[in-house]
Amino acid sequence: MVRVLVSAASPTMELLSQTLQVLPFVEIVTATGSIREAVDMAVLETLDAMIIDESLLSDSWGLQDRLARAVCPVILIIAAPDAESTRRALAIHAIDAITQDAIASLLPPLLRSFDKSTEQGTLPHRVIGVYSPKGGVGKTTLAVNLAWSLARFSERTTALVDLDLQFGDIGPMVHDSPDITIRDLVEDSKGRVEEDKLSRALIAVDGLPLDLLLAPFNPQYADLVESHHIKEILMQLKSSHVYTLCDLPAALTDQNLSAMDQLDVLMVVATPEMITLRNVARSLKVLQTLYPDPNKIRMVINRSGTGVPPERIQELIPLKVSYWTPSGGVSPVRSANTGKPLVVLDPANALSISIENIAKMLLEEFEGASRRTVRKDVL
Repeated sequence: MVRVLVSAASPTMELLSQTLQVLPFVEIVTATGSIREAVDMAVLETLDAMIIDESLLSDSWGLQDRLARAVCPVILIIAAPDAESTRRALAIHAIDAITQDAIASLLPPLLRSFDKSTEQGTLPHRVIGVYSPKGGVGKTTLAVNLAWSLARFSERTTALVDLDLQFGDIGPMVHDSPDITIRDLVEDSKGRVEEDKLSRALIAVDGLPLDLLLAPFNPQYADLVESHHIKEILMQLKSSHVYTLCDLPAALTDQNLSAMDQLDVLMVVATPEMITLRNVARSLKVLQTLYPDPNKIRMVINRSGTGVPPERIQELIPLKVSYWTPSGGVSPVRSANTGKPLVVLDPANALSISIENIAKMLLEEFEGASRRTVRKDVL
């Protein structure tokens, strides 16, 4: 059961009540129109979340510091996304800001992720993104094989989403030609992503608890997918899947940043080449400003040992490298050409072992020391 405290004014209170009262896993501990009363009650009650109407904060500047120190997650309900709403959300350390018209679609899956009363609720649902500002560094190879490895070793529901909406390569890499892609989810959707339509769009991988959601086949359809669509897709997948992997495009567009906002871990990939490292260093400065959590951004150096030495790489990159992966030789190319992930086609390859080790280290981090099963020290 998820215990929530609601503080809102009319008509937001009515919208929240309509949504929350039909959720069997939610208990409304208190519903009040006073932000001061809500903050005082939060100290006395054991809560899983606080839902705060932004309109109540306009005359309550002194209470924002107390909200920021709340021990439970704070969800801010806003009228429309703008700079002032973003500033308020950051000031109170809100985990999310949801517009009034999106309460019915976005709030239930977010609250469901807090449910500790079922096995599903106790599992560590995580969203992981793989990104690089430079092409040709092995980003998609890492995303595909990491998803396969997480699904295999965790035996948990896992999703792999191709968010490189213009030039996504996951479909060609695994030789899947689905009837439905992300484009079909948002086309004629009246601004919302339907949960049942998303379920139908997922391609199940034989023999693994892994689902694929692929990018549009034609680049011109990329603009149909807006940032709020991506947010809804990832929130729904996080609710239904324990692990979600996203292959992200190079440009820091609104869609890409919307995806990054939902991530628990952002892997930034580079190769040991001077131009690539300098581009990545510039991107990291932006990303570290946007996402100051030191545990969110992880640096990956692919094809390590083939170019700039590790000591020089650490001088160029303003972040400690978390994972070093070796070159896979010609096997990654052969893997893409045959439509089989590298960890399936050539499991003895040094790159396959390294990616599997990354998956196992993530599982140990997320699920505890019982997952400590690294095969070889090749990272």
